[in-house]
Amino acid sequence: MAPKTPLPVARTRISIGSATADYTQTALAADTYTRVGRVRSMPGFGETYADITVEEVDDGRTRYGKGTASGTAMDIVCSRQLTDPGQAKMNAASLSALSYNLKMEIPNEAGTFDVIYFCVLVNSSNTGLGGPNDTQTVTYNCRPQEAPIVVPAT
Repeated sequence: MAPKTPLPVARTRISIGSATADYTQTALAADTYTRVGRVRSMPGFGETYADITVEEVDDGRTRYGKGTASGTAMDIVCSRQLTDPGQAKMNAASLSALSYNLKMEIPNEAGTFDVIYFCVLVNSSNTGLGGPNDTQTVTYNCRPQEAPIVVPAT
């Protein structure tokens, strides 16, 4: 049996592409991406489904169904650096009403990277300050518009 080695978050990369025109694996792979630098915290991701509640009088029981899917909000936290090209593109995207392509590259068991593509609205670009022993941050709040496309390394 192979050892159960935890998968690290370290070395994960996230990049922003162009405004989403065609959300297919082929189109996403062909896009040009700019790596977002100085990332402190990578976002989690996944689908959350709305509850459908059915309350039936005859047996006094509440039952649930699964409704529409919604992508989990993704917060990307960076050390603020205005000269970083990726942060500049994220800042511009936060001022746009368009959805943008994101590419996340995460380490896998083989020591290579799996790729996950997202179509997101960059809803905000918030600067964080804090106290005298803190450093400046910028947090990009992204809302997925489609389910992620996962491409395992080959």
